[in-house]
Amino acid sequence: MGLVRRAMVGAAALAVAGGVLGGCGREPGTGGASTAVPVPSDAGSSSAAPAPAGPATRTISITVRGGTASGETGRVMVPLGTPVTMSVTSDVADEIHVHGYDRKAEIPAAGTASVSFTATVPGVFEVELEQSKLQLLQLQVS
Repeated sequence: MGLVRRAMVGAAALAVAGGVLGGCGREPGTGGASTAVPVPSDAGSSSAAPAPAGPATRTISITVRGGTASGETGRVMVPLGTPVTMSVTSDVADEIHVHGYDRKAEIPAAGTASVSFTATVPGVFEVELEQSKLQLLQLQVS
């Protein structure tokens, strides 16, 4: 093999070796220095990050039978700004009344009614069956 041909074969071998080695985590033209570029897992995604969710609705369930309330009675704590739904099932017709928020709903005999609102006023509020004056719970918003 002639000297020129050996030089060409050697240069080709070096070029191939350089191409193989150059592809091992190195950017072209960096002189062999490795530069890692962090890529977010959602790279290329066109959607923005989801907005933070608001507070979950706090559902309070109460059953009234024979003039006695059961379920979530007593003092029920709710964080300020929480959406609240009170569901009352009663064996007699009456009206749910959330004092302080002045929310009301008619309950049919042997039926269920709900009152929904957002707890935006801090304090302790009585929730009762209006006609029978039966206190169901005290709602503490803080």
